Amino acid sequence: MNSAELDFDPVTEDDICDIEHYLSLCQYEESNHNLINMFLWMEWYPLFKVKTERYYLLLGIHEGQLFIYMPLCREEDFDEAILKAKEIFDWHGVPFVLSCFTSRMMDHVLKLFPEYSACPAPESFDYVYLTEKLISFSGKKLQKKRNHLNAFYAEYQDRYEYESLNEENVKECLAFLEEWKKDVTEDDFFEYERRGVRRLLQRYAVFHYRGGLIRIDGKVKAFAIGSLLSERMCQENVEKADDRIRGLYQAIMREMLMHEFKDTLYCNREDDMGRENLRQAKRAYAPVMMIEKFKLCKG
Repeated sequence: MNSAELDFDPVTEDDICDIEHYLSLCQYEESNHNLINMFLWMEWYPLFKVKTERYYLLLGIHEGQLFIYMPLCREEDFDEAILKAKEIFDWHGVPFVLSCFTSRMMDHVLKLFPEYSACPAPESFDYVYLTEKLISFSGKKLQKKRNHLNAFYAEYQDRYEYESLNEENVKECLAFLEEWKKDVTEDDFFEYERRGVRRLLQRYAVFHYRGGLIRIDGKVKAFAIGSLLSERMCQENVEKADDRIRGLYQAIMREMLMHEFKDTLYCNREDDMGRENLRQAKRAYAPVMMIEKFKLCKG
């Protein structure tokens, strides 16, 4: 199946306010149900919508298979939304597949459809950290990361400055992005990610995110973008830095969280997409919990 075969509307930037409203009803603490993440990966994972007064359905296509995300709605409207989604899949004559469901919402589905099975998707589990820990870098588990961070501050203490993102300096971030890992040309992951980040930076006034950059000797060498998942949890959507500078990745994460999200309890740093280098990097920061996600289908 491809997008040309579907008779409902694709998600566009015109839907941002609607999606933000419906996300506020459910307060999902899961990285795929985050507006900035949705638009970041829109080319890789196209989205389609079905909207009613009480719920908003997001449907996607992955490897030719149509699936539905968790409905955006109040919990009391969840079952009705799921049943409506089942009608849509039945009408199209395709298997009803649900993806990126947390364990709690998975239980709702299994009560409605006991004949369905749920399979964990470890590559999509979210890594969640205490925000304070990613600011203080305290504790034995973060010793190595703290050493890198301290090395950065020691060498660049009089040469670096942090700035919150604004309509002007995002242009400098965009220029930095175009040069970031420019030699990587055969990895679809990097290409689609670069396109998505470019879209976010070019439309700073459209998307409601926060973030910051680090300059060294006046030049942008790192930037990060974050957003709120819920009242207590932020999500780090983008983190880019010159990896030739020791401790810069640790510094941009710390500075961004300290200046933009210090009032949150948790920071969701998303999943590892099944990529071993990302898995090792995320584990190294000692997550306090993982948000498990499941795929559900009949059989």
